[in-house]
Amino acid sequence: MHIQLGSRSLASAPVLALILVTGCGDGNGDSRDTNDSNAANPQLTGLSVTNSGTSGDASTSGTDESSGTNVGSNSDGSTSDADTTTGEPTTTGLKFDVGMDDTSDSSTTGPDDSMCPCAPNSDLIYVLSDDRELWTYNPNNNLFALVGALNCPTPNSTFSMGVGRDGYAWVQDTASQGLTNIGDLFELNVNNPADCSDPGYTPGANGWQHFGMAFVSQSADDPCDKLYGQHWNGQAGSWSEGPNHGKVGVFNEQTLQMETIANTNYNGAELTGTGDGRLYAFGGVPTAKLIQFDKATGAEIETIALANLPLTQAFAFAFWGGDFYFFTEANSGIPGTTSKVTKLDYDGDMSLTTVNPAGPMRVVGAGVSTCAPVVPPA
Repeated sequence: MHIQLGSRSLASAPVLALILVTGCGDGNGDSRDTNDSNAANPQLTGLSVTNSGTSGDASTSGTDESSGTNVGSNSDGSTSDADTTTGEPTTTGLKFDVGMDDTSDSSTTGPDDSMCPCAPNSDLIYVLSDDRELWTYNPNNNLFALVGALNCPTPNSTFSMGVGRDGYAWVQDTASQGLTNIGDLFELNVNNPADCSDPGYTPGANGWQHFGMAFVSQSADDPCDKLYGQHWNGQAGSWSEGPNHGKVGVFNEQTLQMETIANTNYNGAELTGTGDGRLYAFGGVPTAKLIQFDKATGAEIETIALANLPLTQAFAFAFWGGDFYFFTEANSGIPGTTSKVTKLDYDGDMSLTTVNPAGPMRVVGAGVSTCAPVVPPA
């Protein structure tokens, strides 16, 4: 997400990216468009895991399942992976992605989507640049590809983005109102970024100035999803963390408003959802964290501290193939900086590796639909 605070320049303003998957619970069967595009090198250390609930996880091999051309590299030129897990997890064994059985052909596309079909090109990560361009990021080959320039009916800068199963993204902009920023929402065709319309959302509706968001499938057996949001108050001073600093909610598509589920500790966080019904957030200061929320109650199921991976002024993340991909500024605070890509081997040894030290743009938003694989593709 990209934020402009008062008269501050866009290059130095904090940014929070969102992962959005559009809901298909209306049963309209609308099918609209995704592309298809790894690397390893450890750079980050210090993972601390706290489990606050039961997740049904099981241990599995710690082998990095990535394949293809290794594009990213560390500043020291090293290329070997390393387990960077530290701390004392409350569960034993390695994390295991609880998606579909990876021995079946359907394991790379999530649950049966006959009720809420996947549009073409809905299995890649989409990213939004700070100069209003839509790109794709393919974890299989660690490549970015330009889709095109946005033509949304707003003069404001972009703040966040999410992509739905139907091939459409929701893009949030940001406009300064004194010391507070408020964002509007627009619907974007990911296969034709010139096709962008205003659905009629009222900025700041129900007290939600800005929010990271994600559509999440109902369950491993029901791919139809609802949109969830994590609030940021839009005030100068960047992100914050503390008791009741933020709130998580679910989007009402009839009233076009977020409805609060519960307070959270995070003021400004990114969300991503999975095709088997899990909701995750990327937030927290001074130490960023990966948090799994209970969709019904907003309670934290699991919290993993990500040492040496701060949010920076522009950040985003996405779940893909059993792992998480984080987009953060390579040189935070330096005008013109681009974003790096960091992978958390969530279904393996929990190592953090910088897979791409400098992408071609500064990422202010990211989106991946629940059509993306929930386990490593064969």
